[in-house]
Amino acid sequence: MIISLKKVNYLFVLMLIILFFIAGCAEDARESADSTALLPGSSRLSELLSDGGLAGYSRAVEPRAFSFPADHGPHTDFRNEWWYVTGNLDGADGRRFGFELTFFRFSLTPADDHLIESSWRTNQVYIAHFAISDVGSDQFHVAQRFSRGAAGLAGAVAEPFRVWIDDWTISQSNPAVLWHLRAYGDEFGLELDLRPLKQPVLNGDRGLSQKSAETGNASYYYSIPRIQSDGTLNIGDKAFSVSGLSWLDREWSSSALSKEQRGWDWFALQLSDGSELMIYQLRRNDGSVDSHSAGTFIDSSGNVVHLQQEDVSIAVTDYWQSERGGRYPAGWEIDIPSLDASFDVTPAMADQELITNVRYWEGAVDVSGQSGGSSVAGRGYVEMTGYAEN
Repeated sequence: MIISLKKVNYLFVLMLIILFFIAGCAEDARESADSTALLPGSSRLSELLSDGGLAGYSRAVEPRAFSFPADHGPHTDFRNEWWYVTGNLDGADGRRFGFELTFFRFSLTPADDHLIESSWRTNQVYIAHFAISDVGSDQFHVAQRFSRGAAGLAGAVAEPFRVWIDDWTISQSNPAVLWHLRAYGDEFGLELDLRPLKQPVLNGDRGLSQKSAETGNASYYYSIPRIQSDGTLNIGDKAFSVSGLSWLDREWSSSALSKEQRGWDWFALQLSDGSELMIYQLRRNDGSVDSHSAGTFIDSSGNVVHLQQEDVSIAVTDYWQSERGGRYPAGWEIDIPSLDASFDVTPAMADQELITNVRYWEGAVDVSGQSGGSSVAGRGYVEMTGYAEN
């Protein structure tokens, strides 16, 4: 939900953000405050990506030329963006883990060339979510951080790439490694070296991902769908040497969803034949599937097939009831006739619900099925928003 800010200092802004999770994506810095802030625990992550308060921001309206590594860095003329890494890891003893580390950047106001230069003054806020699924122990660990993008507390730079909040970071310090990931909560932590096995893939129309009918309700969106990941994972006083595959998603926009859209189901699946599948299914307020849902299939050689809503059928096969309120899908059948592909997707564990200032389900999944006439297995990640009850 959007709230405007009038003549408040940025420390007070940060307190609002902590209470209302970036309730401060400002419509206009000169207007009075709106009392309808997004409340803590809301599942309406879609409200943070709505089409209100856009004056002064750039918008995703047409395809653009992507450039790497520059586009790994921030795009501060847009209102929001994220660096989003998920993955499945195995310990040397076979113990199974999943993880998510996401950095969000939000602008409180559009860029203003007349702002007084100061290391303390900023219109940028950074938020990070970190979660570990300890599948063998059926335990889910979650932590989050917030910070102003000033005084070195948080930020993002393109070359050498780095995004950080305090000592949580994704960065490039070694040319032989794409990125190094590091995050520690009170009782758990993770450090990984990330080495891409495939090149960045542009989703949608050459990287323009249209999310609703209005022009500009879109994002620039690319993925690196298969990344070798090796490092150390800690839970309590135990350290595990881990290895597996990760997935990177990068998006930036100023608005993506319309008021008629409640949330989404996002699938990122890595298959045993070397292929990958990304699907996002946008849900409308009446429960129907939005026609702007889409996806991307990448074969083992890196060839890309873009999918539209009518190309994909997703049937829910099971549900999980959150004790905090909300009924989530907990099993899916995905059919893609044009690819001669069908997959059964099941959560690696039931409760992978993140209780942050926005409540959503994000977790490791297992995959079985067939693709192109051959049997496949795999792992992946699923994100679901808009199901939780406030």
